[in-house]
Amino acid sequence: MPFDADALVSAMATLIGLLSLACIPAVLLRRKEAASTIAWILTLVFIPVVGIVLFWFLGRDRVRRPVRRKATTNLQVRHRISAVAKLPAGVAFDRIIAGTHPDQRGVMRLATHVGHLDPAGGNDVRFLQGAPDTYDAQLEAIEQAKDHIHLEYYIFWPDKTGRRFLDALVAAARRGVRVRLLYDGFGSRALGRRVLAPLREAGGHVAKFFPLDPIRRAWSINLRNHRKIMVVDGRVGFTGGINIGDQFLPWRDIHLRIEGPAVAHLQTVFVQDWFFVTRFELVDPAFFPEVDAHGESVLQIVQSGPDRTVDAVHRLFFGAIASARERVRITTPYFVPDRALLVALQTAAMRGLDVRLILPSESNHRVTFHAGRAFYDELLGAGVHIHECQEEFVHTKAMTVDGQFATVGSANVDVRSFRLNFELIAVLWDPHVVDGLDAIFEADLTRTKEVSLDQWRKRGLGTRLKEGVGRLCAPLL
Repeated sequence: MPFDADALVSAMATLIGLLSLACIPAVLLRRKEAASTIAWILTLVFIPVVGIVLFWFLGRDRVRRPVRRKATTNLQVRHRISAVAKLPAGVAFDRIIAGTHPDQRGVMRLATHVGHLDPAGGNDVRFLQGAPDTYDAQLEAIEQAKDHIHLEYYIFWPDKTGRRFLDALVAAARRGVRVRLLYDGFGSRALGRRVLAPLREAGGHVAKFFPLDPIRRAWSINLRNHRKIMVVDGRVGFTGGINIGDQFLPWRDIHLRIEGPAVAHLQTVFVQDWFFVTRFELVDPAFFPEVDAHGESVLQIVQSGPDRTVDAVHRLFFGAIASARERVRITTPYFVPDRALLVALQTAAMRGLDVRLILPSESNHRVTFHAGRAFYDELLGAGVHIHECQEEFVHTKAMTVDGQFATVGSANVDVRSFRLNFELIAVLWDPHVVDGLDAIFEADLTRTKEVSLDQWRKRGLGTRLKEGVGRLCAPLL
């Protein structure tokens, strides 16, 4: 029988078409806004080969089995923790919320509802600017650890900086400190068995969050643990936007050092994530010691991720901007707002508020960079001030509102942080602490160049085309 190339091509085209059509119900069943749904359907219909591959790896952001398992394990761990340890809030929630400014109360209740953790009072909160200061403070805490050290990181590179941390953790483990390192399977993919062997041999424990498996677990590429957490002895905690590695040393970024009752809430998130990955319960009361007040700061830990039915960070950012009465300050390295957040920013500026964004002038993620710039025209036209950092790459992820409250954490202002990644942010309710963050913002402004609407509209055709492609991809990110 002669080989019929035309028939083979026709059969393959038919098969690809059927596969692309078979993906459409999965697109329709996702919990996504209309623009994203339409974008995926058009991609599947008009470029089916590319569309099928992209949807297989990037489109399934709510994978039922692992996500349901994560939500179930979180609930189990919370019950176990409550049975063996009291999670102190410093002062009662009703007293905290009664003592806040009336404009803050709605956002505080929102943060409590979506984050599932009450605000905690009696904390000492310090800003650590840049990776060098952050690493020094963390390594000092590791050296002083007496009982346990818990780390959870998206990126942990085994370079000079990473080996400083690994050596410190090995030394701690050898002197009897219980050490646990939870790292993301994609972001920290360079952490191999050989690199981690000394820590394991010293008695430390290591676990990988969602190991990469593009064939059997294609979703593992898309759903990542973007959190940065370190807890020492249940008394000192660190969180923010700074990963561990040499490349982060020159970046402009912010981390928090927390001492006080709120550290128990950071510990809770770590314990939940550790149990999800290892099935080992960290419910020793030593992980949740009674902690006296170390300061007067009130803060809230808010976790977000695809294991939750509500996009916590997105709701919180939207509510914070909508509640603003005077000014909004946002710094983020990756900026791809959805329609709701775009309208919130525009509306705040149109109401006469001083709305300012600090964004990078260059980026290591080109598609995301151009996708974000595609929104400049609408934002500038509404009166939003956009400042691009010229000197270094800005990786800070922070927002302040009216000088009354602020957020610092791992979440960017983009679709990936809102709906795909496991994120964690701290909401700061102490005006004195917020003043410090506002001062950092003002200092960063001196290193930026404000984008003029007139100049922006004169940009070249090539730039506009890149932005158009980026914006087209924005719902798919």
